[in-house]
Amino acid sequence: MLTELEELTELCWMSVGNSQDTQVVSPGQPGRDQPRKERLLGAIGIVLGILALAVAFLSPWIAEQIDPPARPVEEVAVELAARLAEAAKAKVKGEQYIAPAAEPRPSRYIFPAVVAAGMFAAFLGVMGGLRSEDRFISGGVVALGVGAAVVQWSIVIAGALFVVLLIAAIIVAFEGGA
Repeated sequence: MLTELEELTELCWMSVGNSQDTQVVSPGQPGRDQPRKERLLGAIGIVLGILALAVAFLSPWIAEQIDPPARPVEEVAVELAARLAEAAKAKVKGEQYIAPAAEPRPSRYIFPAVVAAGMFAAFLGVMGGLRSEDRFISGGVVALGVGAAVVQWSIVIAGALFVVLLIAAIIVAFEGGA
């Protein structure tokens, strides 16, 4: 009875004091003092991959929140007319018209940041696999990272397809089809 109590106490102390170096298993099983597989790269990759995937799904909403509000159509029309008048004056004078630069949007960094974070998470998963970390965690990290990049690309591709289909519908409507 005393030996079982000592063995349980030893196991408890081993799991608390030396948890990074040894794997705690039931007494009497082989491999009691085998080194645990390190999971540092996998853990960092999981956190980064989940964060990238969440931002990828929420990127349209985030862009809407951080970009300045759209100007009214009247303002844009007046500005466009003024630019066209300046371009016509420059053309008449024989000068080259240089249009003012468009105001950059803060959301322009979301897309590359999500793709970069997803690819870095996938890289951490591959490196974890090469370092002989747990292969299931490493594989999951690679899937999370690549998934975040694919989701971000699919949102961009879906938007581009929507614009193409909208233009095609407008052309068909003007031709008198449909």
